[in-house]
Formats: sequence, C-alpha cells, structure tokens
Amino acid sequence: MRPTSMGRVAAVVSTGLLLAGVVSAGSAQAQSAARAGYPGGLVTYSIEFSNPQEKDDNDLPEPYGRVFVKDDGLRHTTLWEHPDLDINTPTLPRYPEAGATHRFVDHLITEVCAFVGEDDTGINADDVLAQGCEPFHGPGVYTIPGPDGEVTVTVYHIGVG
Repeated sequence: MRPTSMGRVAAVVSTGLLLAGVVSAGSAQAQSAARAGYPGGLVTYSIEFSNPQEKDDNDLPEPYGRVFVKDDGLRHTTLWEHPDLDINTPTLPRYPEAGATHRFVDHLITEVCAFVGEDDTGINADDVLAQGCEPFHGPGVYTIPGPDGEVTVTVYHIGVG
C-alpha cells in the first residue's frame, strides 16, 4: 500500500507544480502584454494647453517646452516643441489652431509626455502646465497635469495614411 500512496502524493505534487507553472506563465504573458507598446505609424493628433490662472490681456497661455511620444527605451518623437522667448513667446491655446495634424512615429509608443511651461515674463514667475507622462493605450485623450495647469493630447488615429 505504501508505494501507491507515494505515487498519489507524487502525482498531486506534480499536478500542483504544473498548474503553478501555467498560472505563472499566464501571469508573465499578461504583464508582458500590459507593457507592450502600441505600434507607431502616422499619428493624427491635437494638443490643448490650459492655464486656469492666466490673467494677462487675452487670458490665453504662452506655452513653451515639449510634447512627445516615446517607447520604453530612449526613442521618442516630438509632437510639438517651442522655446521660451520671454515676451515674444506666442499665445497658443491649441495646436494646431483648428482640426488635427500628423506626425510619423517610427517606433513603438508606450507613453505620451509633456513638459510645458507658460511664460509670465514681467508679471510673475513662469507657470508649469505639464510635467510628466501618461501610459499610451492607443487613440484617445491623454491629460498630463502640472502644478499650474495641464496639457491635453488627443490622439485621433494611428496607422497608414
């Protein structure tokens, strides 16, 4: 009788290890899929800059900085960029002014990032509209906050043409 009991124990342990391996492999695949980037291509998008406390003549922001998409590594593609030109930084509440624009991205996209300031030369210190990145999940709306406002990137479509 003893060899049969040992055989059953071995079978139960073996089954348990097999199931644990399947669960572990499934979990690893789910984690890998969650980290997988969205393929690049022609990205159709628009960007809105918001600074609720802007109080100059036109109550519109004068943004400067950079908005981009990136992969998990060092690759990135700039969607919008402008230097800080002090009193010559143009007013820009939206990019483009109407509709959408396109940029070709030749890498996986895992995040949408914005590091955007707002020029307040002569009034007070510059504001920070956006500082950081949001995980990319495909077409949709991505709002990146900062201490003084936010930048909203709307991705309408990704693909060929």
